[in-house]
Amino acid sequence: MSLSVTSLASGSSGNAFLVQAGPHALLVEAGLSARAIERHLRQRGVDLATLGAIVVSHEHHDHVQGAGALARRYGVPIVCSAGTERAMANEWKGLEIRHLGTTGVTIEGVDLWGFDLPHDAEEPMGILLAYAERTIGLATDLGTVPVHLPACLAQADLVIVECNHDRELMGASGYPVPIQRRILSERGHLDNLAAARLLEQIGKDGRARTVWLAHLSERANHHPRGVLRVVRTYLEMADVKCLSLHVAERDRPSTTWSSAQQLMFDGF
Repeated sequence: MSLSVTSLASGSSGNAFLVQAGPHALLVEAGLSARAIERHLRQRGVDLATLGAIVVSHEHHDHVQGAGALARRYGVPIVCSAGTERAMANEWKGLEIRHLGTTGVTIEGVDLWGFDLPHDAEEPMGILLAYAERTIGLATDLGTVPVHLPACLAQADLVIVECNHDRELMGASGYPVPIQRRILSERGHLDNLAAARLLEQIGKDGRARTVWLAHLSERANHHPRGVLRVVRTYLEMADVKCLSLHVAERDRPSTTWSSAQQLMFDGF
């Protein structure tokens, strides 16, 4: 059975990833409108009746905008932390909620786990998703790298990690000072070099993985090619050569990963 992931959008204006696990589809983050998500899925030949769950990392608008409407329309559960459920209690009243946590939950044969992240939300979580002996790890919206994070993401064949901003560009971004302080705080967003250092820790074992650099800032970061150059240069200097880097772009579908690709990447 195959596993594939498509980035539909990744950034402060909306995040959404389509996961196709055999005959079933899951949505990881639903930060676009329900109508936009439906359009993207239909364009990819996904029958909305096969949608098994909507998994969200936390309650901010760019991660949950379409979650409630889609859950009602298609009768599917939302998978999130207990804290996220509390934060969305009014909007999600009457919906089926299943909790994401370290004990794990299984939906349509897909195993899901959560792990804590430092962000200014009620109970934000990173996400691990496993199916058919392949694992996806997602960690966006985090201000610093907690001690447990490298080991969590090291389990993954596809690592989706925040590469939000260049600290030197932040001052010229035009963001008001309070927003800059929030982004740069320990519960804000991860900068390019911090993301590169995290990937260095993950990649030191020499295992081949695909990495998506995600949640790039529109104003306080380079063009996607520039972000790739910064991270790639750092990893080359650290002698980490096993990671295949790509960018999950803002506001539009961009990159796709599949377990079949991974088999080729592994050298089979």
